[in-house]
Amino acid sequence: MIALEDLGLLPLPSEVAVGRDGGQGGLLGGRLLWTFGDTFLSANNPIDGSNLLSATGAWSTPEDPLALVQPVDEGGFPAQLIPYTPEELAANQADPFNGWALWPGMMIDTGAAEGLVVFQRIKRSDGIGYDAMGIGTARIAVDATVATRDAEDLFAPPEPLFMPGCIVDGEVLAFSCDTIGFLEVGCMLARAPVELADQREAYEFHDGVTWQPDIALAATVLDEFSGPPSISYNPYLQRYLAISGQILSSTIELRTADDVAGPWGELVTIEVGEEYLAPLDPEAFNYVIIEHVELRSPDGREIVLSYSRPTEPFQGDVRLMRVTLG
Repeated sequence: MIALEDLGLLPLPSEVAVGRDGGQGGLLGGRLLWTFGDTFLSANNPIDGSNLLSATGAWSTPEDPLALVQPVDEGGFPAQLIPYTPEELAANQADPFNGWALWPGMMIDTGAAEGLVVFQRIKRSDGIGYDAMGIGTARIAVDATVATRDAEDLFAPPEPLFMPGCIVDGEVLAFSCDTIGFLEVGCMLARAPVELADQREAYEFHDGVTWQPDIALAATVLDEFSGPPSISYNPYLQRYLAISGQILSSTIELRTADDVAGPWGELVTIEVGEEYLAPLDPEAFNYVIIEHVELRSPDGREIVLSYSRPTEPFQGDVRLMRVTLG
């Protein structure tokens, strides 16, 4: 049995912002960075003139995670966390429906003065198609609102695009996922030491049996999930814990294993209800389910998840929920 507690939503930065998704980030210098993907606006922003920002951020503390510090300009607009290149910005200004989005993920404390933010470079097509064209990195100082973007991608085609998603046992785990069947997603798995997370040559790849330096040997090893899971080692369970959303559902799935590559055991589910809120649109689903290890109890029994909850078209909340494991 598990118990749930709704902790509330991560507040929006101003009345100009009407919704956003994401909610990853990480801990740096005792401060929590929250990263958000598309932030929807009620007015056109001063950066590319569109009614959304594809990457924004906010800071708080583990002691009070919902007390966000998120500065805005005189118009109420937050900063674009990952800066566009001149070419990306020109494409967005000319035609945002066929421009670029820079979707941020986790922030990694590599031991340097600045944190390492990873992000997807997304090419839009007619406003409904989203193709990942690379995994980028950027550096951010504590409490900064704009990161400094690295010139080269961490992963780029024709290689599979491995997106770092969590830290386990001092290593960054990265996932490359694709559809492998009807309502079935398979993920390949990579890892690198945390302090080398920005170096492509530091990554090795699971071939289904063991880890290999050759990316061509990477195999689909995670096929129980709807996409990249959030994985941690849980001291209360004394096993690895994987958390993800169910395909075409708001249901959250929890599984455990003795190894980060599985096999994963029988799942436990969390259904929407009074403490885990359903989307307001009955045809939408909650998504981007993330465990925030920095917010869990010392013994690991109480964990904190964030999730993106659609409210109205092109609007949504990012909420926190505490889960007490049985």
